[in-house]
Amino acid sequence: MIPSLSERLVTMRLIAAAICLVSSIGPAICQTSTPAAPAGISEQVRINSFESRRRDDNYGIASFVISNTTDKALNSIELTCWIDDDRANGTKVLVWPRPGPIPAHNLQQFSNVNIGLIGPSSRTACEVTGAD
Repeated sequence: MIPSLSERLVTMRLIAAAICLVSSIGPAICQTSTPAAPAGISEQVRINSFESRRRDDNYGIASFVISNTTDKALNSIELTCWIDDDRANGTKVLVWPRPGPIPAHNLQQFSNVNIGLIGPSSRTACEVTGAD
């Protein structure tokens, strides 16, 4: 017995629906969750209690606390400091903890750090961009 035209259309619609369903859920089934990206250095080594002042020669002097939440001691910290939200033209500043490295999960006060030229009415900010 040969199926009627309407039966063939129903069968074709069911096949088309099944193909659409499988093609739409196939990628979802094959997806795997990606592991969370490791926290950036500026999230693991942070500047707290940042204060800056301008000397008469327009150089900025800053005091701050470095908070090390990594699992290793830090021998040096690279900062990028900028004025008036102009990160693109920031200054790189390298600081070394004294009397020795900042231990893992610890913090250290830094005082009188030269952060470069700043203007008379500038807002200064810094962030950690590297650490060793």
